[in-house]
Amino acid sequence: MTDNENYLFEKLRKGDEAAFKVIYNKYVPRLYYFVHEYIPQGDIVENIIQDTLMTLWDKKATLADNTNLAAYLFTVAKNNCLYKLRDLKYRKKLYDSTDIGILELKANLDALVSLDTSSFTFQEIELIIKNTLEQLPPQCRVVFQLSRFEDKKYKEIAEELNISVKAVEGHISKALKVFRIHLKNYLPLMAFLFIR
Repeated sequence: MTDNENYLFEKLRKGDEAAFKVIYNKYVPRLYYFVHEYIPQGDIVENIIQDTLMTLWDKKATLADNTNLAAYLFTVAKNNCLYKLRDLKYRKKLYDSTDIGILELKANLDALVSLDTSSFTFQEIELIIKNTLEQLPPQCRVVFQLSRFEDKKYKEIAEELNISVKAVEGHISKALKVFRIHLKNYLPLMAFLFIR
C-alpha cells in the first residue's frame, strides 16, 4: 500500500467516515469490473459491492495493522460472488435474466474458486506495477500515473504536461500494451487499469 492508502486505512480503522468515503469511491469501480466479470447482472453486482464495503466498515476495528486493503476487499467480493453463484435462487435469476448459460455460470464459479486474492498476490501485483512503470519511457510513465492513479482526465493531463490529448492517448495506449503483457496472469483483479 502507498503512504496515502496506509493513512486512509488507519483513519478507517478509527471509524473516520471521510476515509471510508474515499476508499469507497476508489474501490467501487474496481470491484464493479471484477464482480461483473463473473456475475453479469447489474443489480446483483451492486448488491455484492455494497455487501463487500459494508463488511469492511463493520469489521474495520478488527482488521490487522498489516492488512492489505485491496486484497481484503477483493477476497470479500470473491466470497460474496461465490455465495451468489452457489445459491440456487441467484443462479436462476442470473440464468433467466442474462444471456449467460449454465455452463458459463459453472465456469465462472470454478474460475473464482481458483482465483488467488491473498495479500501475497496483491504484493506481487504491486511489485509488477512498480517494475513495469520503471520500464516505461519517462513521459509515458507520468501520463499513465496521472491517468490511472490520480484519476485525471486526458484533457487535464494534456494541459498539465503541455502536450496534445492525442499524445496522452498514445502514451496510455503504449503503457496499457506493456501492462497487459506483465499482468496477464492477474487480469481479473486488474481490469480497472485497462478500462476508462
